[in-house]
Amino acid sequence: MRLLQDGLVAMLAAVGLATILWMIVSLFLRNRRQLFSRVTAVVPANGAGGDLEYTVHTLSQVRYDRGAFGTIVILDCGLTEEGLELAQLLTREEDYVVLCPKEQAADYFQ
Repeated sequence: MRLLQDGLVAMLAAVGLATILWMIVSLFLRNRRQLFSRVTAVVPANGAGGDLEYTVHTLSQVRYDRGAFGTIVILDCGLTEEGLELAQLLTREEDYVVLCPKEQAADYFQ
């Protein structure tokens, strides 16, 4: 019986130590978000912006979960009035989403 108790205590100690180590490693890995803050995701959009909303929301989720980039730029490559309205709505929804006309893209990334 004593051997079973010692084995159980050893197993719980090992699991506890592994959990603590995992938390410490995760803490350092989560700080990498600062490294990616200057990375920009560019979404070229044209027409009525068919999948624009889905794409921006998916990138927002990745940004939130992984911290993979800082800004999402919607690049206007010929949006119609409806697409432009959708893009402007998405930029008002989140402060890290920006609408950039194609002509100003070079100026934006300097």
